[in-house]
Amino acid sequence: MNSPASQEANLSEGSTALVFGCYQISFGKEEAAGDSSLPILATFRNPRGVDLTVRGFKMKDGTVKARCYVNEEGTWTWEAKNQEGRCIGAGDFQALASKLPGKLTIHEADHRQFRYSNGRSYLHFGDTAYLYLYKGETRWKAYIDQAAQAGFNKIRVSLCDSSGSTDALYDTGRKELDLENWDEFDNRILYALERFPHIQFQITPFGSDWEEYRKYGDGDPLAHTALRYAQQRFAHLPSVHWLAADKLDLEKDDSDSLRETVSRIGSDLKAGDPTGSLVGALQNRFSDFVFADESWCDFLSISHIGQITGETVLKHRALANKPTALDEDRSESEDPPNFARYYFRRLFWGTLLSGGHPTYAGLRTNSSYDDHQGGIQGYYDACNNGRLKQGAHDFLQIRKFFLDTGINLIRWIPDDVMSGSNPLLVKSMRSPDNNECIAYIANPDSHSGHSPDRLEGLHTDKISCASETFTTFTLELPFSTGIVKWFSPTTGEWKGQTETTKNSTTLLTPAPGDWVVWIKRK
Repeated sequence: MNSPASQEANLSEGSTALVFGCYQISFGKEEAAGDSSLPILATFRNPRGVDLTVRGFKMKDGTVKARCYVNEEGTWTWEAKNQEGRCIGAGDFQALASKLPGKLTIHEADHRQFRYSNGRSYLHFGDTAYLYLYKGETRWKAYIDQAAQAGFNKIRVSLCDSSGSTDALYDTGRKELDLENWDEFDNRILYALERFPHIQFQITPFGSDWEEYRKYGDGDPLAHTALRYAQQRFAHLPSVHWLAADKLDLEKDDSDSLRETVSRIGSDLKAGDPTGSLVGALQNRFSDFVFADESWCDFLSISHIGQITGETVLKHRALANKPTALDEDRSESEDPPNFARYYFRRLFWGTLLSGGHPTYAGLRTNSSYDDHQGGIQGYYDACNNGRLKQGAHDFLQIRKFFLDTGINLIRWIPDDVMSGSNPLLVKSMRSPDNNECIAYIANPDSHSGHSPDRLEGLHTDKISCASETFTTFTLELPFSTGIVKWFSPTTGEWKGQTETTKNSTTLLTPAPGDWVVWIKRK
């Protein structure tokens, strides 16, 4: 085995690279001449003798680069040819062991959970920053720096501009790609990759620009070039995976055509990405997911509202043995809750204990920065200037709970029956061996009459806060004797422990408010 490199660089050129990083070769204008945006063909051969062929992508200054995701140690070789088939370069590099996390993938022991390529567990904490890559948003560095501080490890972005269109991909006459904009996309992804390699970017190439989807479905050459170019430029970066569509509206007049086009994009993303990057799709709010059985679809991305009970996550988990991400719910600026911090804490725990993957949304990041709720800005900056109300402050406490307990939720089973079948009050989950249980005691000050139906009905989740009283609840445990430990989801502190000696156990919270209890067989 090679020794780990002294510097954990995710993007390498020269004689060495790191496993689970990206290796890059570069050529000047003269070596890779031509009008194409993908003017060279490069073949990388891994240590086992398997070839990986990629296209080199042109940059604004005329230089051309080709990238390869490095997934194993040893000696790699490469050869590059121009459009005429003439060899313009060849070489080799040593791939060294590293501590880099690598790309996001599906956990082999539980296909409803994610992990990193290096085997490390991945507890999904998403955020939404549609315009992070758009050059008009100037606060992007503060955004990603503070996203890392807040504990986010997946950022949803698109390649659209502030109008929601894909005009940013093309020049003014829509005759070719606008490589200056693509260079800026690249710059912002690489900035995050080198500083925060654990953060994944979930990229939707065409965003919600349905006219662009129609063009793709009609075989528009430039739309197809844009998708291939995005793959060759970004897919080999370990921090990138894909959404074939965002907020797909299947109630449009041409919904059948749109669905077919999204399936084609998903298939093209899967087939044209030799790194195996994950691919999903997000439909419009309240829609039932329609791509669960399609081979290109690796995970379900769903949108709903008020999902503190995890109902729609549980429903969609039953559709396929794939991860289910609740990628849109309430945000702090769209149909906001009265008590943001409590609401999102309740939503995150409710989603996790339903076997899903939670996502936060704060500002309206699909519109330009303004003096109110729009644009890209650092999370803590937005809290400090009053634009946000600390809705994501408890991600770090959730992460601490799982670090302290060593629980990774692999093959864990959602089980609200264990805690009384009233997930408005208590959400619960048990380990596959029935030796551990987790319960989140929401203890809301209002829940009577709660009956959400889309945007109709009574949504007590929107108006409730954590009660200022103690609460009791009963757990029907899969074991009799166990150790009970209390965790504060607001402070991250452990607040004492006790023992249980029977299966049916009634517990009293150690203080008012919401709590998490962890019970382990003795």
